[in-house]
Amino acid sequence: MTVQSVLPNLRVPDKSAISVRIEVSSEVNISAFAARQLANQYLLHRIGDQVGALEPELVVGERLFWRLPVQYAPSLLGPLGIVGHLLVDAQSGEVVIDDERNINSLIDSAEVLYERAALSAGA
Repeated sequence: MTVQSVLPNLRVPDKSAISVRIEVSSEVNISAFAARQLANQYLLHRIGDQVGALEPELVVGERLFWRLPVQYAPSLLGPLGIVGHLLVDAQSGEVVIDDERNINSLIDSAEVLYERAALSAGA
């Protein structure tokens, strides 16, 4: 069983108390900026220039990863939505697809978004 903690832009409501203690000792060789560059290069070579990685969030578990949403944004229609997520290892820079998906499933998700947008535009 893997335990993960994701703290994207931690926002706590007014008048609340929270105590979070996380101690991780690990080398982070890949910055958030570099992770996004690696993710976009990965996408460009495997899918094309109509998808791109958005802002990364640090995922702490057995290993440290940067998790990046993958947005489909065809040039004529603009951003249509998120088709999946990539993980970039914060130590090695290895890029993998999150959620046990593959490149074809990202492409399929993009096609569904495109078809919906085309139907909406034609309605």
